[in-house]
Amino acid sequence: MQALRANLLLLLFSLVFCLVGAELALRFLRLGFNNAPLNPSATRHHQHPTNYTFQAYSLQDEWGGFEIQTDRFGNRSLKGLCEFPAAGPKRHLLLLGDSFVEGFQVSDADSIAGQLQQQLCREGVAVHNLGVSSYSPVLSEIQLREYQQQHPQGPELLAGGVVVHLLYDNDIGGDQGYGSQLKTDSNGELVVSSETQLSPLERLARVSYLARLLRRAQLTVIELGHRQEITTAQKSPAAAIAGDQCQRSAAELEPTRRALAAIRDRVAAGGGRYLISAVPSDPRKGPHLEPCFAQLAQELDVPYVPMAPELLRQPQAFYFTHDIHLNPQGNRYAAEQLLQALPGEVRS
Repeated sequence: MQALRANLLLLLFSLVFCLVGAELALRFLRLGFNNAPLNPSATRHHQHPTNYTFQAYSLQDEWGGFEIQTDRFGNRSLKGLCEFPAAGPKRHLLLLGDSFVEGFQVSDADSIAGQLQQQLCREGVAVHNLGVSSYSPVLSEIQLREYQQQHPQGPELLAGGVVVHLLYDNDIGGDQGYGSQLKTDSNGELVVSSETQLSPLERLARVSYLARLLRRAQLTVIELGHRQEITTAQKSPAAAIAGDQCQRSAAELEPTRRALAAIRDRVAAGGGRYLISAVPSDPRKGPHLEPCFAQLAQELDVPYVPMAPELLRQPQAFYFTHDIHLNPQGNRYAAEQLLQALPGEVRS
């Protein structure tokens, strides 16, 4: 019996030693794998974990090997792309949107926000990436409000600055869902509270690099079981490209219209300028609703930055093959279009 107990203790000690060793090795190598980590939010449904670092990867092997960090607000950090003097930046550029703005599929330098930061650094403009996966204008309006309230430079963010809002097709459906969940909190502010909490495994993955590695292995096995060859339809653009008219009714667009109007008014009240743009769906994968966003911008008297024609003309150059998002070249193209549309005082 004593020998059995000793063997069990030795086995337990060996197991703990291996687990701790693996965790320390992964931390030393900075291999905390993740994809798009999100936590529930009591005010804007979901948000990135704060001060979080991870190694990005694609289950289809389309990207990976670069590190992504979030700051104390949960926004993607652009640290290292620009150094400002002690007095701080002269102006601010805030990017609103979903995963296309978040840009977790590309490195900091290759993302839309990173490209703009590098271009505008010498002008003393600080770029803030407020993009979060699955955000629509209803949540982005709350995101902008809370960022102003929490940031030490609060009012200065909009005074003389610019807010660029990059939209995507699923924003219309997202606003219909999130809009129906809007409630007023104790301060009289509109919020969308998540009804879910992180599972025990998700909580463990927030602190353990080993748990993230095991989760990646599990997802990879599932992906290998589902992987298929790219079809001819995916290779060729065309058929899915919609016309120049919005294919949604006024009622369907109303939640998005209200949210965009609220952002427009908030930015104007803060002394800033508001621009809207939209990335169309990859035409190899489905039709797009970009005309709806151009229509809304016109109705709201907000400048609109078109980027659809070139993206639709050669999607193979700008989008990943499997994933729906823009590849590094697509991010650079989008950043170039936005840069050209910025007010002259911001670019010079």
